[in-house]
Amino acid sequence: MGFFDKWLDGLDGGTPHAKIGVDLPEKEGIQRYRMTFYGRVQGVGFRYTMKLETQGLSITGWVHNHYDGSVIAEIQGENKSIRMLIYRMQESRYIRIDEIKVESVPVDVRETDFSVK
Repeated sequence: MGFFDKWLDGLDGGTPHAKIGVDLPEKEGIQRYRMTFYGRVQGVGFRYTMKLETQGLSITGWVHNHYDGSVIAEIQGENKSIRMLIYRMQESRYIRIDEIKVESVPVDVRETDFSVK
């Protein structure tokens, strides 16, 4: 185990963290949500991991770091795909999501990809 791995393990005692689900309304079709992620979400590749994980899930939107240490994303797709994205994001050993705030926002029908801002 390298220095960086030991340092990251020391941030949370090396214990695995619990997966958090995301509470989305039971709606069919394409939905769009503004999500704010709290925890160890900056400086750990969160935004680029999210962009990578959206591939194959038919998800569009954007993600960016917020000045308060959180990460904000607008995520658009079917609810089952969005839930899968959140689950996959928590598979990274460096990312730790402690809380997710979710707000419904209007769908952007012109959007065609997912970007990192």
